[in-house]
Amino acid sequence: MSESNGFFSKLGHRISQARTFVVNSVFVVIVLSILVSLFGGKETPTIRNNSALIIQPKGTIVEQSVAPNNWQDALFQDSSDASIEIGHILHAIKIAGTDEKIKMIVLGLDDLNGVSLTQAQRITEALQKFKETGKKIISYGNIFEQNQYYIASSSNELYMNPWGQMLLQGYGGNNLYFKDLLAKLDINMHIFRVGEFKSATEPFSRINMSDEARQASSGLYQGIWGELVEGIAENRQLTRNEVNDYAQNFDVLLAKTSGDMARAALEANLIDELLTPDQMETRIAIEVGRYKGEINGIGMGSYLNIRGLIDSVTDENAPEIGVIVVQGAILEDGEGLSNVASANDLVGRIRQARFNEDLKALVIRVDSPGGSAFASELIRQELELFQVTGRPVVASFANVAASGGYWISATSDAIIAESATITGSIGIFGVIPTFEKSLSRIGVYSDGVGTTPLARGMDSFSGLSPQAQAIFQASVEFGYGQFIDLVARGRDMPKAEVEKVAQGRVWQGSKALELGLVDALGDINVALAKAAELAGIAQWRAVDLRQPLDPRSIFITEIMESFGFQLSANTHPWLHNVQKELNTLALFTDRRHTFALCLACSN
Repeated sequence: MSESNGFFSKLGHRISQARTFVVNSVFVVIVLSILVSLFGGKETPTIRNNSALIIQPKGTIVEQSVAPNNWQDALFQDSSDASIEIGHILHAIKIAGTDEKIKMIVLGLDDLNGVSLTQAQRITEALQKFKETGKKIISYGNIFEQNQYYIASSSNELYMNPWGQMLLQGYGGNNLYFKDLLAKLDINMHIFRVGEFKSATEPFSRINMSDEARQASSGLYQGIWGELVEGIAENRQLTRNEVNDYAQNFDVLLAKTSGDMARAALEANLIDELLTPDQMETRIAIEVGRYKGEINGIGMGSYLNIRGLIDSVTDENAPEIGVIVVQGAILEDGEGLSNVASANDLVGRIRQARFNEDLKALVIRVDSPGGSAFASELIRQELELFQVTGRPVVASFANVAASGGYWISATSDAIIAESATITGSIGIFGVIPTFEKSLSRIGVYSDGVGTTPLARGMDSFSGLSPQAQAIFQASVEFGYGQFIDLVARGRDMPKAEVEKVAQGRVWQGSKALELGLVDALGDINVALAKAAELAGIAQWRAVDLRQPLDPRSIFITEIMESFGFQLSANTHPWLHNVQKELNTLALFTDRRHTFALCLACSN
């Protein structure tokens, strides 16, 4: 054996030893923690009289949480990636309103890293109903982001740290454009698209935003911004001008307080009082008292564990309406990727619903910017087969239902969107990079033979032939035509009318209603009621048709939730950012290279 082979053999052995040590160490820590939990005498949470329900969500609010299926995902998950199902928050608020042991709700939103305006509106609506029972809501924070603040603004009392801040920064932002970089690297980006407003390919073909993209984005963001301002003004009993002035002229207001951000928010009547954490705790304790030195309260997780995650069913024999959540970018498979809606998984669940005669209707809750056009069509086809059985399908739009998210919904019996939903983006594009020029710069060339022109004309290392380019463009145009046909058929609109609202343009939910792209505005409860109406049933119960967890995912989830194990990627933020970018690149894996995807559909 050579010296070098011996070195690499020893190195591989050492790496294997280190990996085994790490895995065993994690396992030992888990076992020890379980033993401590079992025999440490920790008091079981209870709901005491006159309690505060403490809601402190940590992470990102989602329609449906997805459990990690391996230890790597669980241990190295960034804290901001932790997910909280919005349904759990809404349910906790709802049952707390009629719970005699709950006197008030305390909201702590500092660790809420991701919440959309549509989600904030739903939570605020639930909080308003809670207040109607005569109970109080108190919110406290150190730093409020605008959607966090929207939720907090519905409180009876809103406090902030004297060193805190609250900014209304608005919606929008900048994109990066890579045309010149790609030219310098001699990477040839072949772009095929249809749709005047389909701007997803602009970062590869331009150095700035096109006028069409600017027009579409400006209209969308201004509409959503108007809803935020109006909601805050109503919650805080201010005028729209007063709220808008705080956002537009914050520098002027800040100058009047000598740079004191917290004081600026207080003087604008957006905050009720500035309190330290200890002062805030004392204020709450006056209302609910203390128990063993702590505020007499219970966390939302413990509260739901005691009260249950679902409403009690008055009639277990009531007809069932199935609910399937389509969340994340749509791919054909998507195995191993986070925040992905797998067509293979969804098609399987929809097919099971089709053969389940107990289901009288199906609601698909869509929170997706789209993805693969082919994968989207696979899902839509299966939904249409459910309709063929004579039972209705209703699409319910959450934060985003654009491009492929709209595609899968286009032929539903009814579409219900929320007023701030981002939808539309009816368009198709394709992107194929080739590296023949960049490789030639370092002395690498491609050559060969083929029995047809396409055998050598569709190679990333030798470029796309004119014939291949014509094929891809024709395929994209065909896909766009199919998209238009589906919308025209599903919405009962002339193709010419669909063309006017298509072209890849995104719309706000309330505007989509005016344009005929949706039937009504409302949340998933409105969609369920519509499904029941179409199915001809007066009573029903919703059945969550999510993918059942495998034993490994259940075990990992329970361990992580019970003992809080987490090696957060916050230690290396760049690693977390790289992972996000890699996930974005992984979306471009469609075998047909055609995408119904809205990359800009986030607010």
